[in-house]
Order: sequence, then structure tokens, then C-alpha cells
Amino acid sequence: LPSDVLCHLAMEMFVSAGLPAGLAEDRVRRFILAVRASMLDNPYHNFYHVFDVMQTTNALATATGTMARLDAWERFALLSAAFCHDMDKMGVSEEFLSKAGDSTHGGYKNLVFRDALMEKHCALRAFGVMADRDIRILDGVTSTQYYQFRSSVSKIILATDMTHHSEYISRLEEFAAHRGEDPAVEMSKQMAMELMVKCADISNVIKPS
Repeated sequence: LPSDVLCHLAMEMFVSAGLPAGLAEDRVRRFILAVRASMLDNPYHNFYHVFDVMQTTNALATATGTMARLDAWERFALLSAAFCHDMDKMGVSEEFLSKAGDSTHGGYKNLVFRDALMEKHCALRAFGVMADRDIRILDGVTSTQYYQFRSSVSKIILATDMTHHSEYISRLEEFAAHRGEDPAVEMSKQMAMELMVKCADISNVIKPS
């Protein structure tokens, strides 16, 4: 499908999930277009991939009842994180960027990007776009709402870093053991959101082209 159609469908997902009070549709529409403009033209980490991950996340969260457990800002965080998880990603490994000392990505390696180099870059790019004067997604939110939203989105994007995959497997096994002892135990909303996007991301490669 043409990317214009995917932009329209992304907007439909945001609206169907229920936009937070005060967040105008035109801001979300400009946000979607800005994300598309920020995606690099490479074979895998491109706009079609992030749309697919967003759509799969939406389907998984709806089918499992996770979406119904979330409030409006949490739903927006989930879909935004899925949409932005590979934003401005070059399609090369973290090791390559670190060794190359790329000015856009690897230039941060001696500051805050000691691990999850690319995922942290994607999260920063996402919030840079959200703060753009023509978009201003988070205008009007309280300080508490802002930091909760930023923390949630960042953690979800960082969950797609495959170097921590085994940690998530261990956490999921631990939860399954607890659930076996007490069926009423529920997974935390944050962990559920991280796993939704993680599963949507790694399942992409087995889908028919």
C-alpha cells in the first residue's frame, strides 16, 4: 500500500484507541507525517516496518484485553512507541555505529548511550518530533503526566533492544510461574506494553511479504 494510505490507517488506529483529552487530531496527523519523513529509506527499518509493528501491536493489545486496561495516555504511549521504535534507524548494528563513531548515532556513545545505542536514539528522535512547534503533542499535560508518558514510551522502545531479550524471557517465565500459582495475578501494564511491541517487532520477519 502507498505510504499515504498507511498514514491514514495509523491515524485511524490512534483515533479508534481514543485520543487523550485535549489532544487535537490535527496534531496527531502532523506527528504521523513527521515520523514518516524521519524514516530512512533502507530495506528493513523503514516506514512500512514501523507501521506493521504499530498495527500488530494494536491487534495484540486489543485481542488480549490489554488495550481495555489502559487509560487514554497509556494507549497513546503504546501506539506511539510502536510507531517510533525504529525512528531514524540506519539499518546497521549498534557495534558498527560504535566503532564507526557516526556523528548522528555513535557520537553519543561516550555520554548516555552506553548500551541500547540505537533504541535510545529512536526514543530521543520521537520526543524531538513530539516537541516540534508545529506538533506539540504534549502541550497542556502536567509535569507528572509528561514524565510518566516519557518514561513509558522510552521503556517500550528500549524493550526492542535484542541484547536484553533473555531478560524478558526470564521475566515472562517468572510471571507464568506466579500465574500458575494464582490465576488472578495480572501482568503489570508497563510490562504488557513492552512485551506487545517486542513481540510485534520480532514477529515481522516471519510474516508473508
